[in-house]
Amino acid sequence: MKDDSASYYDSREFTELLASYENMLEDGSSVYFDSMDIANIAEYYSINGELDKSDTAIEYGLRLHPSDSDILISKANNLLRRGLKDEARVLTESITDPDNQELLYLKGEIELAFDRPQEADAYFTHAVQLSDNDPGMLNDIIVKYMDNRNFELCQKWLDMALVLSPDSRNFIELQADLYFDTGQSDSAIEWYNHLLDEFAYDTYYWDQLARLYYEKNEFAKSRECFEFIEAIDPTDKSARMMKASCIFNMDDWQGAYDIYSSLLQDDPASYTLLYYCARCLYEMERLEDAYDKFLDTLAMLMLDKDATAEMYVELYYYLADTALKTGRKDMAERFLRDGLSLGPDDEDLKKLSQTILPD
Repeated sequence: MKDDSASYYDSREFTELLASYENMLEDGSSVYFDSMDIANIAEYYSINGELDKSDTAIEYGLRLHPSDSDILISKANNLLRRGLKDEARVLTESITDPDNQELLYLKGEIELAFDRPQEADAYFTHAVQLSDNDPGMLNDIIVKYMDNRNFELCQKWLDMALVLSPDSRNFIELQADLYFDTGQSDSAIEWYNHLLDEFAYDTYYWDQLARLYYEKNEFAKSRECFEFIEAIDPTDKSARMMKASCIFNMDDWQGAYDIYSSLLQDDPASYTLLYYCARCLYEMERLEDAYDKFLDTLAMLMLDKDATAEMYVELYYYLADTALKTGRKDMAERFLRDGLSLGPDDEDLKKLSQTILPD
């Protein structure tokens, strides 16, 4: 396969190759293709999630080159992508090409699919040695272990990659992501800040940093990060939503309400936005407005087939408490009973029941 597949698939050379192959299929003719060309066409379709088209290219290639290693590796790759790991393993064992890097890497992937990380690591090590420590292959192995949640081996390969390429943006980003995924917040913050020193307009880094500060309850810093994202991309509504959450947690109810209500205008069917508008009104003691918003939220929640008992319990608590504070004792009792029927052990509801429900 081409070492830099992403750039190759965007090249004029490959575009013309693919067009020639697809024209052949369309007119029903038969054209000779080199085995590597067929393997690249198959891989292109596979990468783009078109496994059926990839299989068709492989079968055509095998008619031209029945025992070609690269085409057989593509076939085994597709079997693995379809979840057919046993069939993939059998096919790879039949390929006699012991120094083929792609084959060794694929065997490593198959071992991971069988939850045999140490065996996978042996194949990956051999493949990397043959590739002369190819950065692309190192990246693929690191990502594979990260996806597999094997953080120990992931860190092992990252250590090696960063020794070989200490200034690689890609490997620095992967290290930051690994710290993020493993809950090493302070280290992750340090590495994302290091990346932002050079790539200040990358919203992914700002978003990761914002979420780390948010998890540490450092809402002012988190808000600042989300504001940077807004400045870079004013259309990012997710950043505005998270900024509102920061402001809400800083007890700035009016500031949070202004953002939530603005977002609600663009997304009137959002249960979350409506609920938090109601919560802000409740916290500002605009209780009549809050009560109406909580009722609207309940009506919307009842239309959501995926709504959980926890969502209802929380909403019933605020409905009951707001009803009580606005002189609607009968409604407060009704909402409280509905909430307790779904969450009999909820501490907030149990405490409120001592005020509302008769002995």
